[in-house]
Amino acid sequence: MTEPTAPRQPVEWVGSDAVYADTYRHLLRVAFVLTGSTQTAEDVVHDVMCTVGPRMGSLDDPAVYLRVAVVNRCRSLHRRAIRAPVSEMSIDAQLDPGLTELRDELARLPLKQRSAIVLRYLCDQSDADIAAVLGCREATVRSLIHRGLKDLRRTLSKVTS
Repeated sequence: MTEPTAPRQPVEWVGSDAVYADTYRHLLRVAFVLTGSTQTAEDVVHDVMCTVGPRMGSLDDPAVYLRVAVVNRCRSLHRRAIRAPVSEMSIDAQLDPGLTELRDELARLPLKQRSAIVLRYLCDQSDADIAAVLGCREATVRSLIHRGLKDLRRTLSKVTS
C-alpha cells in the first residue's frame, strides 16, 4: 500500500504577470501572422507561457525569450502541417482586416521568408537577432527579407491593378 502524497504546491511564477501583460498581445500578433489562425495563435502563446512561466524569474530578458519560443513553436507547427495538411484556415471576424490581409499574403511566402519579415517588421528585430532565431547568417536574413518583400510587392501590385 502506498503512502498518500501531500498536495502539490502551486508553482510560483516570479514576475510573470507583468511580462504576460506586457507581451501577450504582441506575441499573439506574431503567432497569428505566422500560423494564420487565431485559435492556433492563442494555443501557441498559451503553451509557451505555460512552459516558460515557472522559469520566468531566471531569464535575463523574458520578452525576447518568449518571442523566440513563439516563433520556434510556430515553425514546428508549420513543419507538422506540411506533413498533414489541414483544411481551409479559419478567419476570426473580430480581427483587424489589415492584419488578416497581411496574414493571407504572408501565407504565400516560404516559412523562412515569412518568419524573417514578421521578426523584422512586427517585432522590430535586428538582422543578428533574426539570424539567431532562424539559425542562419545575417546576410541570409537580409536576402530572405529582400526576396519576401519583392514577392509581396509583386503580388500586391497584381491585386491593385
